[in-house]
Amino acid sequence: MFAHIGETNMASMLTSLPITLVLISALMIFALGSLRLGLISIVPNMAPAIIGFGLWALISGEINLGLSVVVTLTLGIVVDDAVHFLSKYQRARKQGQSAEEAVRYAFHTVGRALWITTVVLVAGFSVLAMSSFRLNADMGALSAIVIFIALVVDFVFLPALLMKFDTKDYPVEAEHKQASNFPKSRSHVLPN
Repeated sequence: MFAHIGETNMASMLTSLPITLVLISALMIFALGSLRLGLISIVPNMAPAIIGFGLWALISGEINLGLSVVVTLTLGIVVDDAVHFLSKYQRARKQGQSAEEAVRYAFHTVGRALWITTVVLVAGFSVLAMSSFRLNADMGALSAIVIFIALVVDFVFLPALLMKFDTKDYPVEAEHKQASNFPKSRSHVLPN
């Protein structure tokens, strides 16, 4: 009976996962207002689960009921990291920065937050990995692996993808244009 539940659960997860990824990509395109960034976001959203399950195949090779929910469990965390990074990147690009400068800005503004949340979540799931109940232990271990890989993907692959494929110039926002038109020093504006 337990094996039947696991098989049914995995089959439903495999059929609903592509639909979920398409919907998330569509929402990313809509939220960011950019087809290019939405398509680029597919890689950091899918890669952690693929790499994580690949590593799990090397470690154990067995997928049980607990592991069948890891992709959907971690997908929200993985997407959240990518959204934060891409939104800060896009903000910098709209301010007239190059792709490389925008990546630096994204690292500067959200890098620490992504590190902290990843460390906290990996630590929490690692505690779950010490459970004596194997389903929970496997789920905790694989979730910790996938969340850590998501950080690596967001810090290594996502910036490389952005600098390679996001070469188009962005229209500079109106408020940033106005701010750049003001003189840098007040001595030019006020009489002595």
